[in-house]
Formats: sequence, C-alpha cells, structure tokens
Amino acid sequence: MDIKVGQLLEFVDPVNVDGRVVARGTRARVGHILTEVMEPRLTLVLTSTDKPETLVVPHHVAGIHCRIVPEGS
Repeated sequence: MDIKVGQLLEFVDPVNVDGRVVARGTRARVGHILTEVMEPRLTLVLTSTDKPETLVVPHHVAGIHCRIVPEGS
C-alpha cells in the first residue's frame, strides 16, 4: 500500500499497538512518515476519538490493518 502524508486511513480490524487496542473503524490521518533503517514508522493522528490522539505504528501494521479512505468520504 502506498501511504502518504495527509491521507485518511481506517482500521479494518482491531490491532494492539504498544499495549493500546485500536478498534475497528477508527480513522486516522497520516501526520508524518519516519524513515528508519529497518522499516518506516507512521505517526497517525486518530480523528475518530473524543479528542485527537497520536499513535506511532510500523508501516506494515498500517498496510495490513488499514484501508485508505477516499477524500470526501
């Protein structure tokens, strides 16, 4: 999956990230892509929570557990 800064993602199934469970249907905007030696990590801003929160996930987690939400949806 080609993930870019600014895209809106939606978790299609629940995932545990550093002891925090992100529920299915949670939406997040990609805020930053951190280039690392082994694998990029994404800074996501969770937008479908009471107050916006940030979460850093490995690229493969977003690639497996998220879908890109088309603009305007």
